[in-house]
Amino acid sequence: MAEIATIALIGGALIDGSGAEPLDNAAILISGQRVEQVAPKDQVRLPRGCQVLDVAGQTVMPGMMDVHVHLNMGEQDLAIPSAGLAPGLADPWPLRGIKAFAYARRALEAGFTTLRDVGDMGHVAVSVRNAINSGIVEGPRVISCGQFLTTTGGHVDLMPLWLRRTDEVSNVADGVDGAVRAVRRQWKMKADWVKFYATGGLMDPEDKQEFSDEEMGALVQEAHSRDMPVCAHCMYAKGTLAALRAGIDSVEHGTDLTEEVVDLMIERGAFLVPTLTAPDVIVTKGLEFGMPHWYIERMKPHLESQLRSFKLALEMGVKIAVGTDAGFNAILHGTSATELAYLVRRGMTPMEAIVAATSTSAALLRKQDQLGTIEPGKLADIIVVDGNPLQDIEVLQDKSKITLVMKEGSIYVNRMARP
Repeated sequence: MAEIATIALIGGALIDGSGAEPLDNAAILISGQRVEQVAPKDQVRLPRGCQVLDVAGQTVMPGMMDVHVHLNMGEQDLAIPSAGLAPGLADPWPLRGIKAFAYARRALEAGFTTLRDVGDMGHVAVSVRNAINSGIVEGPRVISCGQFLTTTGGHVDLMPLWLRRTDEVSNVADGVDGAVRAVRRQWKMKADWVKFYATGGLMDPEDKQEFSDEEMGALVQEAHSRDMPVCAHCMYAKGTLAALRAGIDSVEHGTDLTEEVVDLMIERGAFLVPTLTAPDVIVTKGLEFGMPHWYIERMKPHLESQLRSFKLALEMGVKIAVGTDAGFNAILHGTSATELAYLVRRGMTPMEAIVAATSTSAALLRKQDQLGTIEPGKLADIIVVDGNPLQDIEVLQDKSKITLVMKEGSIYVNRMARP
């Protein structure tokens, strides 16, 4: 990391994250942690002693965000004996923390300056966040949802009863009192959000609601009373409707949206994090990652349902943010830019996909006053891309083309050619 009082990025094409047309031959002046000035190059007077970076021929844009990752999971888990448990669950806690940090760092290297972890185990992601914020290690900004909240026998009630000690893996909560207690546990551990399972997963055979209406209502009310937003795993319509009526702030996956669901999302101002990458990668690359044939076949109709749901949400104007489900099965950490390509293939323009990964994701995180766009006063989370993502959105997937990564005015990655 290189830190300097004043930095000027000169001559690039600026995509500021707002959706406005790019500003060619731009100058961005960064002072300390924040953007000080944005203007055409010929209108900026550089202060004495500032570091000038010539980015002519490249694109400058806000640091991207992936608001649906699992830092406790990852592809390396597949090579580690799991003692018959789900991949990674047999890892000792120190190893989980080391891997979680490594996964977060991969994202930063790829131009993602902010991550939201939506399913912690043992509050490892909270610890990674704290270590980054304290300057112990270098990484992206991490927003933690704390532990998975599920019910007994629910989708992420992963540990057999004889192995469960203190709900370290998933926080199992039953009844109104249990749901409130589970939220308070996350608040005690200083999680930023709360994440619960409104429905089962795609491999679950039916549209069943995990928490009751009363449990969901109590859970969301308790979280909101402590200024903790709430997201919910929503694979089926029934549980999604119940979660929205309870007041959730974001729908994760949203693979079974109906007009009734979408209308309620718009009415309540809820965001959609569609994670288009996950089912597509499982269907197209699952065999390469050793997934059983039956699993891939069962995913195919859900992939079709997800695409229909995403199209409906896009057409009706739902606020859509970028999340990949990185760490789950074959979705590799550090490859989050694939989600932008999927968004474009499924109907967004490249500019809309970039906005989803920047200013819309910042709004979901309630950090739109600090992040998501490049404008005076905002934190200087900025990347430089050797290419034009408006012409080829897939250029963002090539890490070698992410030539500069800056978070809060400090340069963490510099792949720019030096004289």
